[in-house]
Amino acid sequence: MKTLYFLPFLFLAITTFAQKQFVVQNGTAQTFETLVEAVDAASAGDTIYLPGGGFNFNSQIVDKQLHWRGVGHYPDSTLATGFTNVICDGYPYVLRFTKNASGSTFEGIYFQGSLQFGTVSNEEVTDILIKYCRVTGTTTLRYDTNIDNGYPDLNFHMLQSVAGTIRGNNGRNCLVENNLIIGNCENFHYSLFNHNTYCYSSYYLSNSSNCRYTNNVFTYNPGLSGSSNCEFQNNTFNGGLPYNPELSTFTGSGNLTGVNRDQVFKSITANLWTFNYPNDYHLNDITGTNENGDDVSILGIATDETNPGIYGGAPIKQYKEGAVPYNPHVRTVDIANEAVNGELDVKITVAAQEK
Repeated sequence: MKTLYFLPFLFLAITTFAQKQFVVQNGTAQTFETLVEAVDAASAGDTIYLPGGGFNFNSQIVDKQLHWRGVGHYPDSTLATGFTNVICDGYPYVLRFTKNASGSTFEGIYFQGSLQFGTVSNEEVTDILIKYCRVTGTTTLRYDTNIDNGYPDLNFHMLQSVAGTIRGNNGRNCLVENNLIIGNCENFHYSLFNHNTYCYSSYYLSNSSNCRYTNNVFTYNPGLSGSSNCEFQNNTFNGGLPYNPELSTFTGSGNLTGVNRDQVFKSITANLWTFNYPNDYHLNDITGTNENGDDVSILGIATDETNPGIYGGAPIKQYKEGAVPYNPHVRTVDIANEAVNGELDVKITVAAQEK
């Protein structure tokens, strides 16, 4: 496998402000004018650096492991370059990955459309990491729901992202953590959902079993459908518990009910069920009802003694403002109008996320 290196920052800065180019890095750097050309030319294990801008990808199939690095998807954090927008163009508006794409990673990209991992039944795409991204459509982790060989171990991770519906299609061993989810999480088994915020006006958990839901903020009720043998710990619910603790196969503790969704967040500019960048999803200090019938603050009630939702957990795992990737990217540029003594003053501000 090839050893990968970061590009020198000067090279990145130059390619950012020249013609939009895609950089394939595998020890040496190659540049390409389109994303399709970059993906076609890349070898398995290569890193592709995507500039800011909107790029059509024509719903093609990716048949290799690649590491995709954009500049981020928040407009106010990518003012100098524009955010990285991969448009899954052409019906059915899905970017698809074969099992050879196992081990691929994605950071700092706005996917306008859907992602599908798996193109053939029972050929699994495993070890996928999606971080600091936004996916407007559905993220599907398997080609179908076939379980002739049992629930497959996907080792799928989605972290610190904004997502629509996520379909496990009967996959197991998935981690969905510190995400803002504007959709449903369905058909998961033996998986962990931790420190997420769910803003979806329908069933947000369905057809899943033996999963753990910890430290989440759930804004819709009832929200639970067709599931069994799951555990709920230290979550907040807009209404009551979505299960009967005495007559069902679900277990739970430390949950708070009656947490008013219209008051729970610092600022929602429009509809709660639609993601908007100006929204502030930090929690207000309001109360919910615990299992003893006492009204207590929702702050600090997570199992790790932080707040539930996307801004809780260890600092390195918390949802990051701006959702910029870990590789350095240009945030602001100030270029003088004219040279002085033969020198042109250029000031560039860069930012990067901790891994």
